[in-house]
Amino acid sequence: MRPDNIILVGFMGAGKSICGRLLARRLGRCFVETDEMIVAHEGRTIPEIFREAGETRFRQLEGEILELLKLKSGEVIATGGGFPCREGRMEVLRGLGTVVWLSGELAALYARAGRAGTRPMLDGRSVQEIETLYRRREPYYRQAQVVVDTTGLGVDQVVARVLAALRETHALGV
Repeated sequence: MRPDNIILVGFMGAGKSICGRLLARRLGRCFVETDEMIVAHEGRTIPEIFREAGETRFRQLEGEILELLKLKSGEVIATGGGFPCREGRMEVLRGLGTVVWLSGELAALYARAGRAGTRPMLDGRSVQEIETLYRRREPYYRQAQVVVDTTGLGVDQVVARVLAALRETHALGV
């Protein structure tokens, strides 16, 4: 039987963490965040990892966490924005459950991401560079089984749409 995790993917500012927590609460499931797993594993923050070891090391750590996700079942998992954006990772995530892409207009995502604290992938990058990054990641996100556009929606609305989409695709078994 295929694991019944719900995996949230999407760009920075899409609401994966906040929506994932609420979705897990509504479904009575555990919530797991890949970035938090990395921080716990490394004993330092994501900005510290980027600063001290670089993005390449961070992406290696994501690969290690991906292996640990294979042990999860029945959980809501929020991934970092770049987590699924390596060759083969979306296929692995799809094998772990239903992947939901929280999409949205880049301008709205960028504004939200900027308000949400320290993000190494935003540091020192122009809007054009962020747009290029988004366009590079988009083909990976498009491999999700479910897509929910978050543009202009609050957390409750996004979670309601995710739940409706999951019921429609029978990912919740209802």
